[in-house]
Amino acid sequence: MEVLKDIRILDMSRFISGPYCAQILADMGAEVIRIENVGGSDDRFLGPFSPGEESMGVMVYNRNKKGITLNIRTEKGKELFKRLVEKSDVVLDNFTAGYLVSLGLGYEDIRKVKPDIVWASITAYGQTGPYASKGAFDQIIQGMSGMMHVTGFPGDPPIKAGVSLTDYGAALYTALGIMLALRHRDKTGEGQMIDVSLFDTAISFMETIIPEYMVNRQVRPKIGNRRPFSAPTDTYRTKDGYVSVSISTEGLWRRFTRLIGREDLTNDPRFRGNDNRTTNQQYLNNVAAAWMADKTVEEALRLLDDAHIPCGTIQTITEVVQDPQIKEREMIVELDHPGSGRVPLPGIVMKMSRTPGQVRTPAPKPGQDNEEVFGKILGLSLDEMAKLKEEKIV
Repeated sequence: MEVLKDIRILDMSRFISGPYCAQILADMGAEVIRIENVGGSDDRFLGPFSPGEESMGVMVYNRNKKGITLNIRTEKGKELFKRLVEKSDVVLDNFTAGYLVSLGLGYEDIRKVKPDIVWASITAYGQTGPYASKGAFDQIIQGMSGMMHVTGFPGDPPIKAGVSLTDYGAALYTALGIMLALRHRDKTGEGQMIDVSLFDTAISFMETIIPEYMVNRQVRPKIGNRRPFSAPTDTYRTKDGYVSVSISTEGLWRRFTRLIGREDLTNDPRFRGNDNRTTNQQYLNNVAAAWMADKTVEEALRLLDDAHIPCGTIQTITEVVQDPQIKEREMIVELDHPGSGRVPLPGIVMKMSRTPGQVRTPAPKPGQDNEEVFGKILGLSLDEMAKLKEEKIV
Protein backbone atom coordinates (compact mmCIF):
# COMPACT_ATOMS: atom_id res chain seq x y z
CA MET A 1 0.00 0.00 0.00
CA GLU A 2 1.33 3.44 -0.95
CA VAL A 3 0.11 5.55 1.94
CA LEU A 4 0.31 8.91 0.10
CA LYS A 5 -1.10 7.70 -3.20
CA ASP A 6 -3.95 10.24 -3.20
CA ILE A 7 -1.69 13.26 -2.55
CA ARG A 8 -0.47 15.42 -5.45
CA ILE A 9 2.54 17.70 -4.87
CA LEU A 10 3.84 20.42 -7.18
CA ASP A 11 7.60 20.54 -6.59
CA MET A 12 9.07 23.85 -7.77
CA SER A 13 12.36 23.37 -5.92
CA ARG A 14 15.94 22.62 -6.97
CA PHE A 15 19.31 21.55 -5.58
CA ILE A 16 19.01 19.52 -2.31
CA SER A 17 16.56 20.73 0.34
CA GLY A 18 13.32 20.93 -1.65
CA PRO A 19 13.92 18.03 -4.03
CA TYR A 20 14.93 15.71 -1.18
CA CYS A 21 11.84 16.70 0.81
CA ALA A 22 9.56 15.94 -2.14
CA GLN A 23 11.41 12.70 -2.84
CA ILE A 24 10.73 11.42 0.68
CA LEU A 25 7.00 11.88 0.05
CA ALA A 26 7.24 10.47 -3.48
CA ASP A 27 8.87 7.31 -2.08
CA MET A 28 5.73 6.89 0.02
CA GLY A 29 3.45 7.10 -2.98
CA ALA A 30 2.67 10.80 -3.41
CA GLU A 31 2.32 11.96 -6.99
CA VAL A 32 5.11 14.54 -7.20
CA ILE A 33 5.27 16.72 -10.30
CA ARG A 34 8.61 18.47 -10.65
CA ILE A 35 8.20 21.86 -12.34
CA GLU A 36 11.33 23.15 -14.09
CA ASN A 37 12.23 26.09 -16.25
CA VAL A 38 11.97 25.49 -19.98
CA GLY A 39 15.30 23.83 -20.77
CA GLY A 40 15.79 22.53 -17.24
CA SER A 41 16.35 23.90 -13.74
CA ASP A 42 19.65 25.33 -12.53
CA ASP A 43 20.59 22.17 -10.63
CA ARG A 44 20.86 20.23 -13.91
CA PHE A 45 23.97 22.24 -14.73
CA LEU A 46 25.79 21.61 -11.43
CA GLY A 47 28.17 18.65 -11.14
CA PRO A 48 29.14 15.98 -10.54
CA PHE A 49 27.93 14.50 -13.80
CA SER A 50 27.31 10.90 -14.83
CA PRO A 51 28.91 9.31 -17.91
CA GLY A 52 25.68 10.30 -19.65
CA GLU A 53 26.39 13.94 -18.74
CA GLU A 54 23.48 14.19 -16.34
CA SER A 55 23.71 15.89 -12.95
CA MET A 56 24.08 13.17 -10.34
CA GLY A 57 22.45 15.50 -7.83
CA VAL A 58 19.28 15.59 -9.93
CA MET A 59 19.39 11.79 -10.15
CA VAL A 60 19.81 11.34 -6.40
CA TYR A 61 17.08 13.75 -5.25
CA ASN A 62 14.34 13.39 -7.87
CA ARG A 63 13.42 9.73 -8.26
CA ASN A 64 9.77 8.69 -8.30
CA LYS A 65 8.70 12.06 -9.73
CA LYS A 66 7.03 13.23 -12.91
CA GLY A 67 8.68 16.11 -14.72
CA ILE A 68 7.22 19.08 -16.57
CA THR A 69 8.56 22.41 -17.81
CA LEU A 70 6.68 25.66 -17.31
CA ASN A 71 7.67 29.30 -17.70
CA ILE A 72 5.92 30.86 -14.71
CA ARG A 73 7.24 34.31 -15.62
CA THR A 74 4.71 34.50 -18.47
CA GLU A 75 0.99 35.19 -18.07
CA LYS A 76 0.06 31.89 -19.74
CA GLY A 77 2.55 30.06 -17.53
CA LYS A 78 1.04 31.62 -14.41
CA GLU A 79 -2.44 30.64 -15.53
CA LEU A 80 -1.38 27.03 -16.13
CA PHE A 81 0.36 26.91 -12.77
CA LYS A 82 -2.78 28.11 -10.99
CA ARG A 83 -4.85 25.50 -12.80
CA LEU A 84 -2.43 22.82 -11.62
CA VAL A 85 -2.66 24.14 -8.06
CA GLU A 86 -6.45 23.78 -8.18
CA LYS A 87 -5.96 20.04 -8.73
CA SER A 88 -3.15 19.57 -6.21
CA ASP A 89 -2.72 19.25 -2.45
CA VAL A 90 0.73 20.68 -1.82
CA VAL A 91 3.08 23.21 -3.40
CA LEU A 92 6.76 23.10 -2.47
CA ASP A 93 9.35 25.73 -3.34
CA ASN A 94 12.80 26.84 -2.20
CA PHE A 95 13.10 30.16 -3.99
CA THR A 96 14.45 33.19 -2.15
CA ALA A 97 11.72 34.76 -0.02
CA GLY A 98 9.68 37.25 -2.03
CA TYR A 99 10.48 35.92 -5.50
CA LEU A 100 7.15 34.19 -6.10
CA VAL A 101 5.30 37.08 -4.46
CA SER A 102 6.88 39.39 -7.05
CA LEU A 103 5.36 37.19 -9.78
CA GLY A 104 1.92 37.25 -8.21
CA LEU A 105 2.31 33.59 -7.24
CA GLY A 106 2.89 33.84 -3.50
CA TYR A 107 0.91 31.88 -0.94
CA GLU A 108 -1.63 34.67 -0.38
CA ASP A 109 -2.23 34.84 -4.15
CA ILE A 110 -2.55 31.09 -4.54
CA ARG A 111 -4.85 30.51 -1.56
CA LYS A 112 -7.42 32.65 -3.41
CA VAL A 113 -7.32 29.99 -6.13
CA LYS A 114 -7.35 27.04 -3.72
CA PRO A 115 -8.05 27.96 -0.08
CA ASP A 116 -7.07 24.55 1.33
CA ILE A 117 -3.69 24.37 -0.41
CA VAL A 118 -0.71 23.40 1.75
CA TRP A 119 2.27 25.50 0.71
CA ALA A 120 5.76 24.66 1.99
CA SER A 121 8.62 27.05 1.40
CA ILE A 122 12.26 26.39 2.25
CA THR A 123 14.55 29.42 2.31
CA ALA A 124 17.95 30.32 3.69
CA TYR A 125 16.69 32.52 6.53
CA GLY A 126 12.88 32.27 6.50
CA GLN A 127 10.04 34.49 5.29
CA THR A 128 10.54 37.08 8.04
CA GLY A 129 13.38 38.87 9.78
CA PRO A 130 16.22 41.16 8.60
CA TYR A 131 17.86 38.39 6.54
CA ALA A 132 14.69 37.23 4.78
CA SER A 133 15.69 38.57 1.36
CA LYS A 134 19.19 37.07 1.48
CA GLY A 135 20.08 33.87 -0.29
CA ALA A 136 22.55 31.30 1.02
CA PHE A 137 23.73 27.73 0.67
CA ASP A 138 24.57 25.14 3.33
CA GLN A 139 28.20 26.20 3.83
CA ILE A 140 27.18 29.79 4.56
CA ILE A 141 24.50 28.66 7.01
CA GLN A 142 26.90 26.35 8.83
CA GLY A 143 29.13 29.38 9.37
CA MET A 144 26.33 31.76 10.36
CA SER A 145 24.86 29.31 12.88
CA GLY A 146 28.08 28.72 14.81
CA MET A 147 28.50 25.14 13.58
CA MET A 148 31.83 25.92 11.94
CA HIS A 149 33.00 27.71 15.08
CA VAL A 150 32.78 24.49 17.12
CA THR A 151 33.88 22.03 14.42
CA GLY A 152 37.47 20.84 14.04
CA PHE A 153 40.54 20.73 16.25
CA PRO A 154 41.87 23.52 18.48
CA GLY A 155 43.75 26.09 16.42
CA ASP A 156 42.23 24.96 13.10
CA PRO A 157 40.49 27.49 10.83
CA PRO A 158 36.67 27.26 10.57
CA ILE A 159 35.60 24.02 8.91
CA LYS A 160 32.22 22.74 7.77
CA ALA A 161 30.80 19.24 7.87
CA GLY A 162 31.63 17.15 4.82
CA VAL A 163 27.97 16.98 3.74
CA SER A 164 25.14 19.54 3.50
CA LEU A 165 23.60 18.99 6.92
CA THR A 166 21.28 21.98 6.93
CA ASP A 167 19.82 21.12 3.52
CA TYR A 168 18.96 17.60 4.65
CA GLY A 169 17.64 18.82 7.98
CA ALA A 170 15.41 21.44 6.37
CA ALA A 171 14.09 18.79 3.97
CA LEU A 172 13.13 16.53 6.86
CA TYR A 173 11.48 19.32 8.85
CA THR A 174 9.52 20.35 5.76
CA ALA A 175 8.37 16.81 5.01
CA LEU A 176 7.16 16.56 8.60
CA GLY A 177 5.48 19.97 8.33
CA ILE A 178 3.66 18.91 5.18
CA MET A 179 2.33 15.78 6.85
CA LEU A 180 1.19 17.79 9.89
CA ALA A 181 -0.50 20.36 7.65
CA LEU A 182 -2.27 17.64 5.67
CA ARG A 183 -3.48 16.12 8.93
CA HIS A 184 -4.80 19.55 10.00
CA ARG A 185 -6.49 19.97 6.61
CA ASP A 186 -8.14 16.57 6.95
CA LYS A 187 -9.59 17.61 10.32
CA THR A 188 -10.56 21.22 9.52
CA GLY A 189 -10.52 21.71 5.74
CA GLU A 190 -7.95 24.49 6.17
CA GLY A 191 -4.72 24.84 4.25
CA GLN A 192 -1.69 26.68 5.56
CA MET A 193 1.79 28.00 4.86
CA ILE A 194 4.88 26.13 6.12
CA ASP A 195 7.96 28.32 6.53
CA VAL A 196 11.22 26.40 7.06
CA SER A 197 14.69 27.91 6.90
CA LEU A 198 18.16 26.43 6.74
CA PHE A 199 19.27 28.89 9.43
CA ASP A 200 16.52 27.82 11.85
CA THR A 201 17.36 24.20 11.09
CA ALA A 202 21.03 24.76 11.90
CA ILE A 203 20.20 26.47 15.18
CA SER A 204 18.03 23.50 16.16
CA PHE A 205 21.01 21.20 15.51
CA MET A 206 23.31 23.01 17.94
CA GLU A 207 22.77 20.61 20.86
CA THR A 208 23.18 22.47 24.19
CA ILE A 209 25.82 24.87 22.87
CA ILE A 210 23.61 27.98 22.98
CA PRO A 211 22.20 27.44 26.50
CA GLU A 212 25.73 26.56 27.66
CA TYR A 213 26.69 30.11 26.72
CA MET A 214 23.51 31.97 27.66
CA VAL A 215 23.03 30.26 31.04
CA ASN A 216 26.53 29.16 32.09
CA ARG A 217 28.52 31.79 30.16
CA GLN A 218 30.71 29.06 28.68
CA VAL A 219 31.64 29.00 25.01
CA ARG A 220 32.22 25.46 23.85
CA PRO A 221 35.69 25.22 22.28
CA LYS A 222 36.73 23.11 19.32
CA ILE A 223 37.52 19.64 20.65
CA GLY A 224 38.11 17.59 17.49
CA ASN A 225 36.60 14.11 17.75
CA ARG A 226 36.04 14.23 21.49
CA ARG A 227 32.71 14.86 23.17
CA PRO A 228 32.34 17.67 25.70
CA PHE A 229 30.68 15.75 28.54
CA SER A 230 31.94 12.17 28.34
CA ALA A 231 35.36 10.51 28.46
CA PRO A 232 37.18 8.64 27.20
CA THR A 233 35.34 9.44 23.97
CA ASP A 234 37.49 10.01 20.90
CA THR A 235 38.95 8.48 17.75
CA TYR A 236 42.11 6.52 18.51
CA ARG A 237 44.93 5.32 16.29
CA THR A 238 45.58 1.59 16.01
CA LYS A 239 48.35 -0.22 14.14
CA ASP A 240 46.45 -0.04 10.84
CA GLY A 241 43.73 2.60 11.17
CA TYR A 242 41.41 4.37 13.60
CA VAL A 243 38.69 3.29 16.01
CA SER A 244 36.07 5.54 17.64
CA VAL A 245 34.92 4.76 21.17
CA SER A 246 32.33 6.45 23.39
CA ILE A 247 32.24 5.91 27.16
CA SER A 248 29.30 7.91 28.50
CA THR A 249 27.73 5.88 31.34
CA GLU A 250 28.93 4.30 34.57
CA GLY A 251 28.22 0.85 33.18
CA LEU A 252 30.34 1.49 30.10
CA TRP A 253 33.12 2.93 32.28
CA ARG A 254 33.20 -0.22 34.43
CA ARG A 255 33.23 -2.49 31.39
CA PHE A 256 35.96 -0.43 29.72
CA THR A 257 38.31 -0.44 32.72
CA ARG A 258 37.78 -4.20 33.08
CA LEU A 259 38.49 -4.73 29.38
CA ILE A 260 41.77 -2.80 29.37
CA GLY A 261 42.97 -4.29 32.68
CA ARG A 262 42.78 -1.00 34.61
CA GLU A 263 40.21 -1.82 37.26
CA ASP A 264 42.29 0.31 39.60
CA LEU A 265 40.66 3.28 37.83
CA THR A 266 37.07 2.06 38.16
CA ASN A 267 36.33 3.63 41.54
CA ASP A 268 39.06 6.25 41.53
CA PRO A 269 37.32 9.45 42.71
CA ARG A 270 39.01 11.40 39.89
CA PHE A 271 36.95 9.41 37.38
CA ARG A 272 33.66 8.89 39.22
CA GLY A 273 30.84 10.26 37.04
CA ASN A 274 30.95 11.89 33.62
CA ASP A 275 31.81 15.32 35.05
CA ASN A 276 34.97 14.07 36.72
CA ARG A 277 35.96 11.95 33.74
CA THR A 278 35.47 14.94 31.45
CA THR A 279 37.61 17.11 33.73
CA ASN A 280 40.35 14.47 33.43
CA GLN A 281 39.70 13.48 29.86
CA GLN A 282 43.26 14.10 28.66
CA TYR A 283 44.56 11.48 31.09
CA LEU A 284 41.82 9.02 30.12
CA ASN A 285 42.36 9.59 26.42
CA ASN A 286 46.04 8.79 26.92
CA VAL A 287 45.06 5.57 28.71
CA ALA A 288 42.68 4.58 25.90
CA ALA A 289 45.18 5.55 23.20
CA ALA A 290 47.88 3.40 24.81
CA TRP A 291 45.55 0.39 24.89
CA MET A 292 44.64 0.86 21.20
CA ALA A 293 48.15 1.50 19.92
CA ASP A 294 49.38 -2.10 19.72
CA LYS A 295 46.19 -3.56 18.23
CA THR A 296 44.79 -3.74 14.72
CA VAL A 297 41.42 -2.23 13.93
CA GLU A 298 39.93 -5.72 13.73
CA GLU A 299 41.36 -6.75 17.11
CA ALA A 300 40.22 -3.57 18.87
CA LEU A 301 36.69 -3.78 17.44
CA ARG A 302 36.34 -7.44 18.37
CA LEU A 303 37.40 -6.83 21.97
CA LEU A 304 35.22 -3.73 22.33
CA ASP A 305 32.20 -5.44 20.74
CA ASP A 306 32.62 -8.46 23.04
CA ALA A 307 32.59 -6.05 25.99
CA HIS A 308 29.44 -4.33 24.61
CA ILE A 309 31.17 -0.97 24.31
CA PRO A 310 29.99 1.36 21.49
CA CYS A 311 32.72 1.51 18.86
CA GLY A 312 33.34 1.74 15.15
CA THR A 313 36.05 2.23 12.58
CA ILE A 314 36.49 5.14 10.17
CA GLN A 315 35.36 3.62 6.90
CA THR A 316 36.44 4.79 3.48
CA ILE A 317 33.73 5.26 0.83
CA THR A 318 34.99 2.05 -0.80
CA GLU A 319 34.31 0.23 2.47
CA VAL A 320 30.95 1.91 3.02
CA VAL A 321 29.50 0.68 -0.28
CA GLN A 322 30.52 -2.88 0.63
CA ASP A 323 29.28 -2.73 4.23
CA PRO A 324 27.04 -5.77 4.92
CA GLN A 325 24.75 -3.75 7.21
CA ILE A 326 24.05 -1.27 4.42
CA LYS A 327 23.37 -4.13 2.00
CA GLU A 328 21.05 -5.88 4.45
CA ARG A 329 19.11 -2.65 5.06
CA GLU A 330 18.90 -1.90 1.31
CA MET A 331 20.38 1.56 1.81
CA ILE A 332 21.95 1.57 -1.64
CA VAL A 333 19.56 0.78 -4.48
CA GLU A 334 20.16 0.93 -8.20
CA LEU A 335 17.92 2.37 -10.92
CA ASP A 336 18.38 2.38 -14.69
CA HIS A 337 18.77 5.94 -15.95
CA PRO A 338 18.44 6.32 -19.72
CA GLY A 339 21.80 7.40 -21.09
CA SER A 340 23.67 6.82 -17.85
CA GLY A 341 23.07 3.16 -17.03
CA ARG A 342 22.50 1.82 -13.54
CA VAL A 343 22.96 4.52 -10.93
CA PRO A 344 23.18 3.77 -7.16
CA LEU A 345 20.84 5.86 -4.99
CA PRO A 346 20.25 6.06 -1.22
CA GLY A 347 17.54 3.68 -0.08
CA ILE A 348 14.47 4.50 1.99
CA VAL A 349 15.43 5.28 5.59
CA MET A 350 12.04 4.68 7.24
CA LYS A 351 11.45 0.92 7.39
CA MET A 352 7.66 0.84 7.75
CA SER A 353 6.06 -2.56 8.24
CA ARG A 354 2.71 -1.80 6.53
CA THR A 355 3.49 1.00 4.09
CA PRO A 356 7.18 0.63 3.27
CA GLY A 357 7.35 2.85 0.21
CA GLN A 358 9.23 1.99 -2.96
CA VAL A 359 11.98 3.26 -5.25
CA ARG A 360 10.18 3.03 -8.58
CA THR A 361 11.32 5.38 -11.31
CA PRO A 362 14.43 7.46 -12.08
CA ALA A 363 14.51 11.25 -12.04
CA PRO A 364 12.58 12.63 -15.02
CA LYS A 365 14.12 14.47 -17.94
CA PRO A 366 13.06 18.13 -18.34
CA GLY A 367 9.48 18.15 -19.59
CA GLN A 368 9.34 14.36 -19.80
CA ASP A 369 5.72 14.24 -18.63
CA ASN A 370 4.37 17.44 -20.18
CA GLU A 371 1.80 15.66 -22.32
CA GLU A 372 0.57 13.46 -19.48
CA VAL A 373 0.30 16.24 -16.89
CA PHE A 374 -1.07 19.02 -19.08
CA GLY A 375 -3.15 16.62 -21.15
CA LYS A 376 -4.65 14.32 -18.52
CA ILE A 377 -4.80 16.69 -15.56
CA LEU A 378 -5.64 19.95 -17.34
CA GLY A 379 -7.22 18.49 -20.48
CA LEU A 380 -5.05 20.34 -23.01
CA SER A 381 -5.05 19.01 -26.56
CA LEU A 382 -1.94 18.10 -28.53
CA ASP A 383 -2.45 21.20 -30.67
CA GLU A 384 -2.60 23.39 -27.55
CA MET A 385 0.53 21.71 -26.24
CA ALA A 386 2.35 22.29 -29.50
CA LYS A 387 1.44 25.98 -29.42
CA LEU A 388 2.62 26.35 -25.82
CA LYS A 389 5.90 24.68 -26.74
CA GLU A 390 6.34 26.98 -29.72
CA GLU A 391 5.78 29.99 -27.46
CA LYS A 392 8.31 28.57 -24.94
CA ILE A 393 5.66 28.40 -22.23
CA VAL A 394 6.44 24.69 -21.65
